[in-house]
Amino acid sequence: MSKIVRQKNFLNAISYTTKKPQVLINGSKYQGIRLTFQVENHSGHMGPRMLWRKYLPTLQFYNPNLKIDIIRIYNKNKAENIPCILEVLDKGGNTVETIDMKNKMYDSIMDEFLNKVDHKIIPEEELVHV
Repeated sequence: MSKIVRQKNFLNAISYTTKKPQVLINGSKYQGIRLTFQVENHSGHMGPRMLWRKYLPTLQFYNPNLKIDIIRIYNKNKAENIPCILEVLDKGGNTVETIDMKNKMYDSIMDEFLNKVDHKIIPEEELVHV
């Protein structure tokens, strides 16, 4: 597969084929989101990592002004209780919603996020397809 075809497939995955995060977040209410989880996948932190990899690029693509902060913490001794949360930030940078992501799959985290924020689903004809 050529480099151009791979790039096209990657862009389409972000802009067209990943359906769930194809929403417009109400920019007048929200400044951004902050995900905090550990680097390693053990102890229930796999879902946030997959959310970060699969859904956040699409969410950022359609919401370029939404600030997305990722805080990944090294848990060297594996005994520490590392937070596994998604915080929704208002225009002042204050947390208005918190989602506990521990032991949840990325689909259910995204569903819970969409239930808590004011958003609009992007119509099919307005989606970008390369």
